[in-house]
Amino acid sequence: MNMANLLLLARFGIAGGSVTLIGYLVFLTSVAMGLHYILASIGAWVASVCIGFFAHRHLTFSGHAIRRSPMLRYLGICLMQLLVGTATLALMIDVFGLVPWIAYPANVLLTATISYVLMRRAMYMAHPAKSL
Repeated sequence: MNMANLLLLARFGIAGGSVTLIGYLVFLTSVAMGLHYILASIGAWVASVCIGFFAHRHLTFSGHAIRRSPMLRYLGICLMQLLVGTATLALMIDVFGLVPWIAYPANVLLTATISYVLMRRAMYMAHPAKSL
């Protein structure tokens, strides 16, 4: 892996980590207030999508050429992430018996990996945009 890819991955980690922390706080607060974990997860997802698009666009992939319709592509990736994340969260809690506050961050490892790969390939071109 070259230095440019390492820096990109580091920026993804910073932006994604911040967005994930906000989503996790929304999730924990919602569960503590008595909301079912699936609804709490969806609420966390909505908060993360709203913040994440701008965080990744301006921090993670700043300087990269943006493909057309970035918001639609981003929402498509996020919807896929929601479906996979909700299914695996339910599996971790209902089948394997993990408590929600442990299952949620464990689930993030899977969904963050999927998100990074899809965003990198579907939203942003591999090479930074050239300055005019």
